[in-house]
Amino acid sequence: MPVTLVAVIIVCDLLIVAGLAAFFLTGASHVTALIPTFTGLILQATAGVAVLMPSVRRSFMIVTAVLAVVGIAVALSRPILKVFAGATLEWNAALISQVIMALGCAAVCCMAIVFLLGPSEP
Repeated sequence: MPVTLVAVIIVCDLLIVAGLAAFFLTGASHVTALIPTFTGLILQATAGVAVLMPSVRRSFMIVTAVLAVVGIAVALSRPILKVFAGATLEWNAALISQVIMALGCAAVCCMAIVFLLGPSEP
């Protein structure tokens, strides 16, 4: 199994834990704090299929890379809109969670691209 696939799964685990931590540390009142968890689960599912089915591995890593780019856009959309509106960003739990999700998705995207640009498997 390629190292990049293992790394993708580990980063997805970190996204899941980050989302759960954000949810429970903020009083478990806002379901939107679980967005990194759902993103991590979806990315981990696509990477898991790539691990289990070598015949479709490259296709599912393309899907993983595309979904990771969507995750980056979702995570950064609200902070970017606030900055463009002239508001200042406060480092609260929501912003920290969004930054962690964006960084995690960027890492997954980079690893998926490294896998896709690497040598083809026999």
